[in-house]
Amino acid sequence: MNNAKKRIISGLVVFGCVMAAVGAAAGLSKNADNDAVPAALTSGLDDTPVIILDAGHGG
Repeated sequence: MNNAKKRIISGLVVFGCVMAAVGAAAGLSKNADNDAVPAALTSGLDDTPVIILDAGHGG
């Protein structure tokens, strides 16, 4: 019976994590523009690279 309780509790924890991830994705997609396109769907070959130089001294 102890093993069954562990499996039920671990299943509930995993289910809760999945539901939290789905909720976070829904919240983020609500904030996105309607005409936004994911970066994974663009070719990126036409774009010039952006290089950000940061010394990292906290200034």
